[in-house]
Amino acid sequence: MKRILALATCCLLIYMNTLPVFAASKEWDGSLISQTAVVMDAKTGQVIYEKDAHKVMYPASTTKILTGLLAVEQGNLADNITYSHEAVWGIERGSSHASISEGEVLTLEQSLYALAIESANDAAAGIGEYLEQKTGTSLAQLMTERAKQAGALNSNFVNAHGLPDDNHYTTAYDLAMIARECVKHEDFRTIFTAKTYSIPPTNKQSKTRTFNSANWFMNGVFIYDGNFPKEGLLMSKTGWTQEARHTMVTAMERDGKTLICVVMYSTVDDDKWTDTENLLNWAFANFQSVDLTGQYIALCADEEIYCDERGRLFIEKENITASDTSVLLPNGADVNSIKAEYSTPVLSGDMTTAEMTATLYTEDASGRKVLATVPVSATVSERTVVSVIPHVETSLASDLLMTVIFGLLTFIAVMICDILIGKRI
Repeated sequence: MKRILALATCCLLIYMNTLPVFAASKEWDGSLISQTAVVMDAKTGQVIYEKDAHKVMYPASTTKILTGLLAVEQGNLADNITYSHEAVWGIERGSSHASISEGEVLTLEQSLYALAIESANDAAAGIGEYLEQKTGTSLAQLMTERAKQAGALNSNFVNAHGLPDDNHYTTAYDLAMIARECVKHEDFRTIFTAKTYSIPPTNKQSKTRTFNSANWFMNGVFIYDGNFPKEGLLMSKTGWTQEARHTMVTAMERDGKTLICVVMYSTVDDDKWTDTENLLNWAFANFQSVDLTGQYIALCADEEIYCDERGRLFIEKENITASDTSVLLPNGADVNSIKAEYSTPVLSGDMTTAEMTATLYTEDASGRKVLATVPVSATVSERTVVSVIPHVETSLASDLLMTVIFGLLTFIAVMICDILIGKRI
């Protein structure tokens, strides 16, 4: 039979005696006030809790994490922004702002601190104009495309601040995927965890403006649970509009794990804090990080994986490697329950190596739960002598053989006829 080109669905064999022992995990009790939520591993994108995470919602000012991401990726913090009439006066009256004047010049860095700490919509609008001028691309296209690159599935962005618009929407899952990209940048983390920041006098304002964070995770107001350490906070951004109600995105690092929590639409201000605290405390306490790199990973593949139909190029399973790969499992879970499904190998230009992805998952009566999709590499071997027939389907080989036999018989018959006819003549 023909060897299958794609790698078969395999299990990952983990040596239990080499892994740490964890206490049994505690199931989430289900009490959550926010309408939608997600807890995600920042490293892999693995979802360990979700409540209607793909339901389309209004993001309000959590939009500003995407604005900030684009600014640190596309801009220069020392660049100047001259605030236009539209940036200053085009935002909704009464919404959050940094009292920026028309024609005022601020640096991108100053604008980002106003965006993060004051949740300033005038700063957001100015940054949006700056990004359009810098890239030559409309802000809506920049934001929506960057969100898709981050892994967003159901999002569309039309402004930099998140003020209501029917065409401006996202999901808890998509915000978490965007936050994964955000926390990769040191400048972003510094700005979006700042407690206070001052802008000195400018060309339009004679006094220093000082911003103080209203984020309870940063300013110490949140005291409901003394067991919620603020150390390890990587970013946090709140949002509120009448349409979106209370929303929040938070990323935190603790015990070697980095988690992102998104909660959306709660009617009472306190609820987003308690929901976030409860979810993160539960997730950090009840999930173990299992390292699948090095000696811990053995891919249960065929002894030889063929990369072409003739079997000349192939991969031996011991030459398959994965690096920097981990998943989060509930404490006490059997790591041998992890399985993997691999994509078809993509050969390098010189055909000496191959790249593929491994989708790690667990499976039970409720179905398959994807843990993560990780890159996998392999060294490709080559045979100098190739036997074609063993790699051809039996039915095809039979057809070829029959064709050859029929041709030979036809040739013999013709020769015999020629001989007989010649004798008669």
